[in-house]
Amino acid sequence: MVKVIALLLVVSLVGCSSLKFKNIAKTGATTAVTYAIAGPVPALANLATSVAVDEVLPEEKSVDNIESKEQAVAFVADSLFMNALYGFIAFLLITNVLTPFITKKWGYNEAKNKYRRREDD
Repeated sequence: MVKVIALLLVVSLVGCSSLKFKNIAKTGATTAVTYAIAGPVPALANLATSVAVDEVLPEEKSVDNIESKEQAVAFVADSLFMNALYGFIAFLLITNVLTPFITKKWGYNEAKNKYRRREDD
């Protein structure tokens, strides 16, 4: 059964952009790491998501392909949007992950010093 599913997957992917070396390497690496950490079901979900994203999202846009004013405006707007999105993600990571970790660490050190002082008395 597994061989049949694998064969159907390979046959359905022939000629797809997910079969480019860069995409295969990225998908294989993330799937292997997911399998090692979480197991087979999350690894299959990761594989399916990676292949779907590689097929749906277009290739990287480059300035060389711009031929009209509308394409230039769309390229600049997309670049600004992506930079704003990356900035927002960085803000969320800093405020929701790093800051609580740092303040928790400082609070831990303060409590440890407080109890150490009590032991010395």
